[in-house]
Amino acid sequence: MSKIKTTDIVKYLKDLFPIEEIPEWDRVGFQIEEVYGLASQDTVDKILVCLDLTKEALNKAIEIKANLIITKHPFIFNEKEQELNNPAKKAMYELLIEKEIQVYSIHTNYDSSNNNNLMDLIFSQFNIEKYKKVGEVNEGYKITLLSEMVLEDVVAKMKFIFGKPNCLLSRNANLDKLIKRFYITPGAGASCMIFEQLSGEVFITGEAKWNEWLYADQNDNTMLGLGHYMENHFIDDIASKINKTYGDSIVVVPYDIKNTFKYI
Repeated sequence: MSKIKTTDIVKYLKDLFPIEEIPEWDRVGFQIEEVYGLASQDTVDKILVCLDLTKEALNKAIEIKANLIITKHPFIFNEKEQELNNPAKKAMYELLIEKEIQVYSIHTNYDSSNNNNLMDLIFSQFNIEKYKKVGEVNEGYKITLLSEMVLEDVVAKMKFIFGKPNCLLSRNANLDKLIKRFYITPGAGASCMIFEQLSGEVFITGEAKWNEWLYADQNDNTMLGLGHYMENHFIDDIASKINKTYGDSIVVVPYDIKNTFKYI
C-alpha cells in the first residue's frame, strides 16, 4: 500500500469543500501548528474521521497509527490559550504533538458545499420537487415536497434519518398539519431561521438557544430540534468520498464518538 501525499488529500478536501467563503469566526483547516510541516506529515496512509476529537477518538487514532484526523468541528475553535484552559483538551493537544498527529477540520465549508451528503439522506425518505440553499453562508436548505405531508410523518422521517429516538418540538406544533415545504440547517443552525426572517414555516435543526425557540414560537414557526449529533453522518460521508477516490492506497476509519448525553 503506497502512501498518499498529505497535500493531495488536503487539496482534494478543499476542492470538495472550499474555504474561501467561510465566516470570519470559523477555524477550519489544520489545527495543530506544532505538527504542521514535520517530515512525518509529508504523507498519510491512515486517517481517522470523527465529528469531534475526543480522548477516545485520539486513542483510536494512536491505536491504528493514523497521522491525520479529520473532524467536523474545529479542535481549536477559540484562541489557543483559551482552548487549552480545558484540562482534557490540553492533554490531547500535548499528545497530538508528541505522536505527531495532525487534525484537519471541515466545518461551515462542509455545510455550505453542495458536495455534502445531507440532501442524499433527505432524498432517501422524501419525494422532493425542488430545493435551494439558504442562510447567511448557504448553510441551510429550503425544501419543497412533491405533495403535502402531515407534520407527524415529517418528524418521524427525520428521526429515522438521523437515528433519533427523541427530539424537541416547539409547543405550537400541530402534528396533524399538512405541509408542503420545510427548512433544514444541521448543527446549531437556528440563526438561519432568524436570518431568513421566517414566519409560519417548519424549521429543522440540531439545537437552538432560548431566544431562537422564542423567535420560532412568536413567529408561528414549528421548530424541530434533533440534537447536534445529527451531524454524525459527516464521518461516513467523508470516509466514503476518500475511499472512492483513493481506494486501497489509504485506510480511512470512521469513528463514532457517540452522543455525549442521555435521556432519563
